[in-house]
Amino acid sequence: MNAAGSESNGRLPACSDARVAAIFSAALRIWETRQDLRSGYRSITDPEYWIWLAWHGLDEYPDLRAAWFEVPPPYLLERSSGSDAAPRAYQRSGAVDWRRFLQALETCGVDAERANLIELGAACGRVLRYFGRYAATGTFTGLEFDSESAAWCREQLTFARFLHVQPAGPSGLRAGAFDAVIVPELFERLVPAAQLAWVEEAARLLRSGGALVVSFFGARVIERWTGGEAPGGVPSPEALTEELSRLREEGSLFFVVPPCVSAHPENAVWALHEDASQLGVTFLTREYIERAWTRSFELLEILEAPDGWQDYAILRRR
Repeated sequence: MNAAGSESNGRLPACSDARVAAIFSAALRIWETRQDLRSGYRSITDPEYWIWLAWHGLDEYPDLRAAWFEVPPPYLLERSSGSDAAPRAYQRSGAVDWRRFLQALETCGVDAERANLIELGAACGRVLRYFGRYAATGTFTGLEFDSESAAWCREQLTFARFLHVQPAGPSGLRAGAFDAVIVPELFERLVPAAQLAWVEEAARLLRSGGALVVSFFGARVIERWTGGEAPGGVPSPEALTEELSRLREEGSLFFVVPPCVSAHPENAVWALHEDASQLGVTFLTREYIERAWTRSFELLEILEAPDGWQDYAILRRR
């Protein structure tokens, strides 16, 4: 992955956002005191250095930890990442997915450092927070179905804007104004009809040559799920196995998931109002994506389970 060009002199840009500026300051202090880091990474601007900060620096440096973006409160953490979500795993997984999306954007020729970028299904900014590294030069928007999560992000991730939208869209944003739309983990849960609506909305929002990058449950997840490695709940490995012939014929398969059972009172109330017809568990085939998502896009690549689980579709606006 290329180091950011505008900081080839090894300096971080000035940033008007106070939280990002504090993170930049802590990152610089660590960099200046660690010869091993200066030798191991090309520049303080290297995305791999920022992965190191998320994976190791937060444990080693209290000042960095104090400056870093907050983990959402337990009830929102559960809502966005499941009942077994842990704060450190949440931070680390966001960093890993950020790297994956940076690499995909590079494949499309989109410079994340200067992009006008949307994250669809931002939840509590698990991935979008890492684009704070580019807050001084890029513009970032999170679209989220859950109003409480969007409100929390507005308070905590102030370098970006966050909008509450409906699962079927649209966004209400200006057509052709964006360089990239990324969709981490949402299409694994969103009903296929709503997926298609958002693919078309992404086509409306993106400039010609803009990037759409989507993670989804593909062949590797299906193999592991039917082999007994399902994360629990719906569908069971047996139920998915019974539907594989329909998946091959239709290309998409959606399972309704029962309302969340939670020890958090906030989520018990929230679950009563969640629309189970829109969010569940969805599996897709490569052939389906090639057929259904390419009216306005060129499919450049499908990364098949680079981390042993979900796939990533990389598409470019025609």
